[in-house]
Amino acid sequence: MLRLTRWLCLAMAVVPLAAAAEIYQWTDEQGRIHFTQDLNQVPARHRSQAELRAMAPREAERLQTYSQPAAPAPASPAAPARAAAPGRAVRIAVARAGTGMLVKVLVNGSVTAPFLVDTGATDVLIPAALAKRLGIEAGPETRTKTYRTANGVVTQATVMLRSVDVGGAVVENVPASISPNMEIGLLGLSFFNHFTYHIDAAAGVLTLVPNDLAESGGILGGRSEAQWRAEYRDLHARIELVDQEYAVKSTSKARERENLEQRRAELMSHLALLESEADRARVPMRWRD
Repeated sequence: MLRLTRWLCLAMAVVPLAAAAEIYQWTDEQGRIHFTQDLNQVPARHRSQAELRAMAPREAERLQTYSQPAAPAPASPAAPARAAAPGRAVRIAVARAGTGMLVKVLVNGSVTAPFLVDTGATDVLIPAALAKRLGIEAGPETRTKTYRTANGVVTQATVMLRSVDVGGAVVENVPASISPNMEIGLLGLSFFNHFTYHIDAAAGVLTLVPNDLAESGGILGGRSEAQWRAEYRDLHARIELVDQEYAVKSTSKARERENLEQRRAELMSHLALLESEADRARVPMRWRD
């Protein structure tokens, strides 16, 4: 896959993107997503899936637009994210990958890698291999979060990227997750929250226009009010599930009860980490319900 990643980066650099050759995409039994330009490289059992994706109607790539709701009263964020100059449109070349779009992303000012544009993803996602290249390690103390994907619910480590640069549109302090299964990154809402954007699939161009939500307090720590509330709901729900399981666990199951106690302590530690993150971003208490 490393060879494929290098090929994707090279192809995006030297080939006119609007005229890029077909890229086939498939998901294996472990939920990992793969890309190739050669259909013969696709395992036979996944070939029909890849061909269907590649032949999907262009309607799937129709112009997309996104804009955040009106910002609430300013909350004076401690370190507002920096993007391109307010109101200045940034145009970035993208390449077609099946029904998706690939774009080159410079992460933490040091490593450039291809990412799929995914405005349905809550956070930016980086593959574990990319995290390793960036020197990012997810240890036992790293907070985790659950994500709903096409392959079910997954739990992944969350980190804060120093910066995400897409063609000169730069956002600092970007929440992200690390995936042990994905082999290519996803450019999600923790980046797009800072822009009004549209994708011209026919021209192969992503246009980003910076908004002022980080400066006005509508976005804090890379997240909107709804996203912060979702972060807290996720953790509280996971703690409640452990409590429910513990309540019905027989006292004769001492080892299992001990494991649940340890799991609850771990989740409470994650809640404390989330509180610290919210404090640094000066998230108001009403966003933490």
